[in-house]
Order: sequence, then C-alpha cells, then structure tokens
Amino acid sequence: MNYSAILVVVHPGRLEDALRAVKAIEGVEPHQTDPATGRMICTIEAPTTDDEVRLFRTVADLPDVFDVSLIEHRPDAS
Repeated sequence: MNYSAILVVVHPGRLEDALRAVKAIEGVEPHQTDPATGRMICTIEAPTTDDEVRLFRTVADLPDVFDVSLIEHRPDAS
C-alpha cells in the first residue's frame, strides 16, 4: 500500500463543504483542519502510485479546493 500526506487549501468560507467532499472520497482521509486559514491535512492510501495520483487529482478538482500540495509520499516497500 502507498501513502501520501497532502495539504489542501480551500476557497475562503468553503472549508466545511470541501471537508464533506473529501470525506466522501474513498482512500482519502482528512486529519487536521484550520478554519482560520482554510487548510486541511489529509492522507491518501492507495494500492499503487497511479491510484494515489488519481486520488490527488480528484481532490484537486473539487470545486471548493484552491490548491493541493504533496507533503510526503511513502511508496509500497514490497
């Protein structure tokens, strides 16, 4: 399994909507939110790197999301 940590920045006032949308994406889990800055830290868990990239793009394409940055990536060691 591959794991990534991402920083998600949302449009002003849209954190709750973005949080609901992210929670609905299988393989993506929000962990920390900061309403003052409109940011959240999430993890992506996927069987392949290609699947991780697909999930990253799915989050980035959400209407309330302004930007997504990769913080860390842990590839499958097997």
